[in-house]
Amino acid sequence: MAGTILIGCGILQEEVEHIVKAEGLDVDIQWLEVGLHDNIEKMEEVLDETIRAQREPDRRRAPKLLFGCGCLPEMKAFAEARGVRTLATKNCLSALVGEEKLKELEQNRTLVASPGWVRKMWLGRAGTALGWQADDFRLQFGRYDLILVLDPGLSPLTDEEIITCFDLIQVPIEVRPCDLEHLRRLLLELARPAPEEKRG
Repeated sequence: MAGTILIGCGILQEEVEHIVKAEGLDVDIQWLEVGLHDNIEKMEEVLDETIRAQREPDRRRAPKLLFGCGCLPEMKAFAEARGVRTLATKNCLSALVGEEKLKELEQNRTLVASPGWVRKMWLGRAGTALGWQADDFRLQFGRYDLILVLDPGLSPLTDEEIITCFDLIQVPIEVRPCDLEHLRRLLLELARPAPEEKRG
């Protein structure tokens, strides 16, 4: 049985799994579908069900959430009520670079994203029944002057993906390298067993 159970959003799956492998972490991760935050009630329901299911085999080993405190409007209260911890940051993008750095990058009408956001949230759902249509993309991105994609280099966006994304959102896209050090520190802290788990 894994030392730590994590429940995560698939947006950062590639980055997290890279760190887990590199650090040799003893974790078991249950990945959830991306975009749950589009429907707050559904997100709460899915998280609630997943927490209960992962906790059932050993009630001393509470799962932990690979979600930031801003992924739900009341995420802190939601997590505390269920006795689980979240990442010590606001969201997946601040997990990559830190909250202060993210604020700096978001200046001048810039929207920050990651390869996972581009592939799974935008390209992966474009034109589907549950995804956005062309007008939805224009509405959502019309206020931005730049999309800045932070790329740790694990699986860089292809030229075709960048062009397709630009065709959808009609906003210039810049890809900028980033490292995974900030996310690594957050993940190591979250994956550390709680005292009661060590005693168990």
